[in-house]
Amino acid sequence: MNYEDIEKSWRKGEAKPVYVFFGEEDFLRSELIHNLPGYFLPDEGTRSFNYDLLYGSDVQIRDVIGMAQSYPVMAEKRVVIVRDAEKVLKVKAAGSSKKGKGAQEDPLPAYLKNPNKDTILLFDMQKMGPRNQQPFKDLAALAENVEFAIMKEPAAAQWIRARAKSLGANLTDSAARLMVAHLGTSLRIHANELEKLITFTTGAKEISDRDVERVVGVSREFNIFELQNAIGAGQKSNAVRIALGMLASGGDQKQFLFVMLSRYMEQLIVAREMAARGEQDRAIAEALELRGGAAFFVKDYITVAKRYTRERLDRAVKSILTLEERTRRIKMDDALILETLVLDLMPS
Repeated sequence: MNYEDIEKSWRKGEAKPVYVFFGEEDFLRSELIHNLPGYFLPDEGTRSFNYDLLYGSDVQIRDVIGMAQSYPVMAEKRVVIVRDAEKVLKVKAAGSSKKGKGAQEDPLPAYLKNPNKDTILLFDMQKMGPRNQQPFKDLAALAENVEFAIMKEPAAAQWIRARAKSLGANLTDSAARLMVAHLGTSLRIHANELEKLITFTTGAKEISDRDVERVVGVSREFNIFELQNAIGAGQKSNAVRIALGMLASGGDQKQFLFVMLSRYMEQLIVAREMAARGEQDRAIAEALELRGGAAFFVKDYITVAKRYTRERLDRAVKSILTLEERTRRIKMDDALILETLVLDLMPS
């Protein structure tokens, strides 16, 4: 199951008895966990009797299981959430299954085999432990495991648009892509920026890239998409002007450009090779991770890719890597670096 599946099932009042949430995308994990009691314990008067939020560093596993085994009070469900669960779910050392004098048996394995159907027990952690060792072996086999991985850029842009829609706003595809290009893929950052955008554009039919420029601080003229278009068209002076304009906007634009232009050249390589094999536009868009409204631009990628030879594209990628590595060893003027970089990426 993924984030959307979990949310849909919870909205319908359906839940597994034991979940394990893990992964680097902590915003989605935290938001689902925050909303869980509201789905199954809507009566705030009885919620305190049926909801336990625990932290792994403060409890022992037998206490967690004891709470999970308790039955609801004037409610259909109990909810027990353990955050930082890796601190209570310790990997069992070899031979630890042998009980010594006075040792207490770990109650987790037995509970996982026969969980309380009236309780939702959720373990939340940054990283899943080794699945070939206990207790993670049992958790992987008997609990509902949900990984929250960092989203790739196209998925993040789609999430931003869906998030805006759920908040009653219409965010254009180009605005979402512009946000991701300049803010990265942290959904927590995007959730905060969306709140600002929606407040700023109250009453507007849609939120455009111009609104992103005004609120988020991204320039409509000096941005990565305009730079890529200028490079692909072979417009040397315009490309240099845009790159220097981006540099002047502040932040670590130099490193950002190394990453984004390297990705762009690699996309052109893929587009060129697939087009040469006669692949359909839809397949090429998928390979380039152009999904949703972004798939419309696949023809632009194919057109630009055909202006390059494969050898020229390979040299362009090598040029980016070489220049980036050189800047880590030698102090260089950023403006000169970007001008050199842009000219090295021209089709001819």
